[in-house]
Amino acid sequence: MPGWTPGTLGPVIDSVDVVQVPRRGLRMPDPRVDPETGGEFERLAAVARLAEESGFDSLWVSDDAGRAGHEKGRSAAVFEAYSLLGALAVRTTRVGLGVFPLGPTVRSPSMVAKIITGVDVISHGRGILALGVGGNRDHESIDRLSEELQICRQLLTEEAPSFDGRFYRLSQAVNRPRPVRAGGIPLVVVADDPVAADPVARWADAVVVGGKPANVEAMVRGLDQRCRVVGRARNAVGVIWSGEIAGGPDRPADQVRAISEMGVAGCVVSIADGYDPDTIRATGEALSGMTFE
Repeated sequence: MPGWTPGTLGPVIDSVDVVQVPRRGLRMPDPRVDPETGGEFERLAAVARLAEESGFDSLWVSDDAGRAGHEKGRSAAVFEAYSLLGALAVRTTRVGLGVFPLGPTVRSPSMVAKIITGVDVISHGRGILALGVGGNRDHESIDRLSEELQICRQLLTEEAPSFDGRFYRLSQAVNRPRPVRAGGIPLVVVADDPVAADPVARWADAVVVGGKPANVEAMVRGLDQRCRVVGRARNAVGVIWSGEIAGGPDRPADQVRAISEMGVAGCVVSIADGYDPDTIRATGEALSGMTFE
């Protein structure tokens, strides 16, 4: 996209509404259980710094709120996602920072918008706001997502918006400090099913789609149709693939090449051994050499 160079983010939305979204994202590994030393964060911070040095342009942490699991009878090490994101903001300098939702938000959209604005200010304009619906396909979940996107867009771009919907209401809500960038913060939806294409076409800057190429193709078709219906330029909404890079440091190039051939605008990858420095470095370098739409 115009004005984008590796290692920088640039404006979110320019004067003709052309959206710039991060294209080479790394989904951060889940913390390892180490409650005695408190070393989980330092390991994650080291991964973040290495990813930034290796060519990734964004970091994504999983939102496990309300979903903490157990490992061998012990509670899993689970950070509150936005707290972790804020901490990584001060350990990095260039990468975009987003939370990867594993399902519908467990926070009100106004609270999410407020929190990510704080991350954006702390990081000097690197925040990314992502919402999701998980595996939900029902009309109520999609309608709720639509309202969440509208509220977040208003709070990130308007001075004192009001909103009166089925699920949420705002009355002259104020979000200060404001986002660093004049166009606000990138608004992304994580959804694998084209049933979410309508709110994405209306309100989002990009959609992150996981799974096989068929999933991506179905979402592209859905977005093509809905963008025509709502009168929005199709190139204003990026389609980003999400999935795992498997194997050691000799594998990323072929896998990344296959991703780029899907015709997507970018990717958010996880790495099978997310702490392995050689694979992180090789994957970042392979992504830096790829050209996305």
